[in-house]
Parts: sequence; structure tokens; C-alpha cells
Amino acid sequence: MKAKTRLWILLTAATLALAGAAGAVAAAAYAPEESAIEESPAEMGYVLTDCEGVIGVYRGGELILRTDVPLATLRRVDREMLRAGIEVETYEALMRLLQDFDE
Repeated sequence: MKAKTRLWILLTAATLALAGAAGAVAAAAYAPEESAIEESPAEMGYVLTDCEGVIGVYRGGELILRTDVPLATLRRVDREMLRAGIEVETYEALMRLLQDFDE
């Protein structure tokens, strides 16, 4: 993996982790304790998809990361899966998948 790409992914990962922690604290402070609402994995997790020819990462329907990994460099199967959207539940799984696509 290119050093620049790896550094960018690590910095983005750190930013997402900090933002997620801050959001969790804020949500816990304002959310009703006895909430019966359950989120689906896609709402709690991440969705990787085609974003103008590169891999985009969405959370809650919002683009949170646009990589510099062109879909054209990936296998056809991977491109098709990304165009359909790949749901990932955890941050760790997201990072593994992004690293796999960038190799």
C-alpha cells in the first residue's frame, strides 16, 4: 500500500474514531434511557459503495470518507459488490476491507 494512502487512511480512521466517541457521549446524554428503537446494522455501521469511480464510505446515509482507490483497479466481482453496496457493522471490519481493496 502506498505510504501516502496508508497515512491518509490512518488519519481518517483516527478522526472517525474521535467523532464516533464524541457522538456516543452526546447521544447518551440526550437519548431517552428506555428507548425501544433498535437500529439496523446499516444504520449503526458503514456502507462502502461506488462514489464517482472511487470507494466511498457512508454512515447513516452521509458520505464520511471518499478514498483515492479507483474502482477500475479492482476485480470485477469487487466492483459489482461495491456498486450494490457492502454493509460493514464495525469500524475494525471497515478498516480491514479498505486495506484489502487498497492492496
